[in-house]
Amino acid sequence: MGKKLVVFLAVLFIIGVIVAAYLWSSSNNGSPFQAFRDHYLGIMNNLDSAEMKSEMLSRIGGEYNFTGLFSWEHSKLTFAQDPAGWFENPISILNEGKGICMQFSIVYVSACLALGHQARLVLATNTTTWIFIHAWAEVYSNGSWVSVDPSDQVWNQPSRYQSWDWGSHIGYDVRIYAFENGKAIDVTSNYE
Repeated sequence: MGKKLVVFLAVLFIIGVIVAAYLWSSSNNGSPFQAFRDHYLGIMNNLDSAEMKSEMLSRIGGEYNFTGLFSWEHSKLTFAQDPAGWFENPISILNEGKGICMQFSIVYVSACLALGHQARLVLATNTTTWIFIHAWAEVYSNGSWVSVDPSDQVWNQPSRYQSWDWGSHIGYDVRIYAFENGKAIDVTSNYE
């Protein structure tokens, strides 16, 4: 009888710990995913603002199609691994004149939105750390979302990431999210 009581109390204790952890995590508004989501939704909100669209239009100074924006953007930005000056505002990025995939994607999405095209920011992220691995864009063209990697000037090759070092983790500990209109949409299945 004593052994059964000890086992019962141990099971009860474990269940209590699990329930407490669940209640704590569900009431904790500062979860890593929420912070990740809110950060990139904030960037998209800025890119989609009337003020930013107006300022970007004055910077673009012309009419470009989706792939034509590659040349415009690459005439303004240089790819640089230097972490100093990792801006998230397209005007600051253009003023700096350099960036990594994130900066190229922010400027590209902002330019598309300014020109009246539907576009969204896309990020691959490690779900353990919630730090982005790679950033690109999607544009709405001919009735569907098309993958655009502005830093590499690649149009509609969503399976290209499968061969990258993190690509084999897509769908496991790497998830892919698109950010637009106040929503973070899990688009991982489009890239598996």
